[in-house]
Formats: sequence, C-alpha cells, structure tokens
Amino acid sequence: MYHDDLHQAAEYAHAAVASMTRFSIPPTPINFTIWYEYHAGRDPALSRAIDALLAAGTAFTPDTTLQLYEEYLNPARMLRASRETTEKLQEAMDELRSFVGSAEQDTKAYGDKLEDFSDSLDQHGHAPAFGSLVGAMLQETRTMQERNQSLEDRLAETTAEVQQLREHFEQARREALSDGLTGLANRKNFEQTLSLLAKAAMESGEPLTLMLLDIDHFKLFNDRHGHQTGDTVLQLVARTLSDNVKGQDLAARYGGEEFAILLPRTRADQAVKLGDNIRALIAARKLVKRHSGEQLGRITVSAGVAEFRIGESLSTFVQRADGALYGAKREGRNRVVAATETNAAAVTETVLRS
Repeated sequence: MYHDDLHQAAEYAHAAVASMTRFSIPPTPINFTIWYEYHAGRDPALSRAIDALLAAGTAFTPDTTLQLYEEYLNPARMLRASRETTEKLQEAMDELRSFVGSAEQDTKAYGDKLEDFSDSLDQHGHAPAFGSLVGAMLQETRTMQERNQSLEDRLAETTAEVQQLREHFEQARREALSDGLTGLANRKNFEQTLSLLAKAAMESGEPLTLMLLDIDHFKLFNDRHGHQTGDTVLQLVARTLSDNVKGQDLAARYGGEEFAILLPRTRADQAVKLGDNIRALIAARKLVKRHSGEQLGRITVSAGVAEFRIGESLSTFVQRADGALYGAKREGRNRVVAATETNAAAVTETVLRS
C-alpha cells in the first residue's frame, strides 16, 4: 500500500514538473503545489479554474499563480470551513431536537395505551399477576417519559443558546463588514467579496464587472457646507447605490467619497448603462438643508468600469477600473467611462509621478 502511494505521488510530481516546464512556470514551492494538486485532482474547483485559464490561453504570471494559491490552497480557507461547520452543527441539533420530540410523543402514546390496557384488566378481574406486571411496565414508561421530557427541555435550552450565539456572531460579522456611516459594505467586505466573485468567474467563465464611483469636487463641498452636510451627501449617494443593485451585486464604500459596485454576471456595457442611470439620478437631486431651507445646489459623480480578465490579479483589475474613473474625471466629470488601455496607462503614469 505504501509503495503504491509513493508511486502515485511520484507520478503527480512528475506531471506537475512537466506542466511547469511546458508553460514556462518557475519551479517555486507555490507553483509546484498548485500543479501537484491539479494533477492529483483532489480539489475540483482548482482544476476547473486552471482548465478555464488554459482554455482562455492565459499566461501563468506570478500574479495568476499567487491568486490560485490564495483562493484554493491557502490555510485561511479553513476559517470559512469552520463557519460552515457551525451552521451544519446548528442544523443537526435542530434535527435531533425534532427527532427526540417525536420520540417523546410516541412514548407518551405508548404509555397511554398501556394504562388503558391495565385499567381494562382491573375492571374485568383477569390475571391480577399480569395486571401487576403491566403496572410495573407503566411506571417504567412514565419514568422514561420524564427522562425524555428532561432531555427535550435541555436540548431546547441548548438549541436556544446556540441560536443566540449564532445571532451574536452574525451581528458582529455584519458590523465588522459594514460602513458605519452609510450602511454599505466596507472596504474589507468589498475585498473579500471581490476575491470570491473573481474565483467564481474563473471557474464558470461568466463575466464580472467592477464600477468605481467618486463624488465630484467633494472636498470643496465639505469645506463650503461642513462635514455634517457632507456626511448627509454620502448617505444620499449610498442609498441611491443600494436602490439600484440587486441579487449578488454588492455596493460598498471604498474610501472617503469613493464607492464601488461589484457586478457578477454583468458585462462592461451593461455596467456602463447602470452607472449612467445612477449618475443621472444623483445629478437630478436638488440639495436643500432641512432646517434652514438653504439651497446647496447639486452634486455629481464620475464612474469608471472594468470587466474582469481571467487570470489577471485583483490589484490589476481594480487599477483598470480606477484608470477608467480617472478618465471620467479628466474628460469633465459627471460621466461613466469604461476601461481602456489608454486610461489604464494614464493612471499608472500618474501614480508613478506622485
């Protein structure tokens, strides 16, 4: 058995080295691990992702292989598995409680029938010894009912405690992943969701699009009207985004006056239409101070859109959307621009100069 395992492992290792040689991939420990697991076939999701990359003719750059490792082989995945295990434990306890409750009802019904039978024997005076035996059985049944009831009560208490802990955990998780001012997903939530959606897009081949939005001249607005009014504007923009996302779409506060929308199963041209609708809704709003009635004018947003390319790093994906946003600002603001090589290069040059 040991010899067979060793022979099979050697075959996987040989196949991994052959693949790395074929695709000119440096023989680093991470790369070897990825290709060893691919040929071993122990993680179907990893295999599907690599097959998708091969089908698309994507080069296996260091960013690509690092992303594969982080998504499929990093020990951090155990944290997600732990949460899933907790949920399954809750389901199992609920099922067990239901089972014990049903058993308790069956036991009670059995006890009632024995009691009726014992009464019948006493009334007809038949077989007193047998009646005594049935009486003993009846007492034992009552004892079993009491024990089952005690178990049912304890299970109910335990289930309630687990449910309460689960609710507290979910509340803490939501608070940790939400922006306190706007109620949207925060930057951490955005990054986690982006990673999961990019992984799903690599496996399925379906599109994923990112939209970055920025409030035009927001610093000037804050300086003129105060941070409290500025916060109200941030909340207004956040509500507009929330009202226009659906399903698996995620709206997030990316930082300061910048927002992000993740759009799975959405092409760039569809995202541009959505962004233009959001832009028009915000631009149409007249801002008025509630207490004083002071007219604050209007605000506008600029947006950049990029569609995920299978195999690119997430940082490159975000940078392309940011380049498109920069292009929208440069072209006059209050508009939506899709990513191109030109605006991506422009923002890279700006970063290098700063």
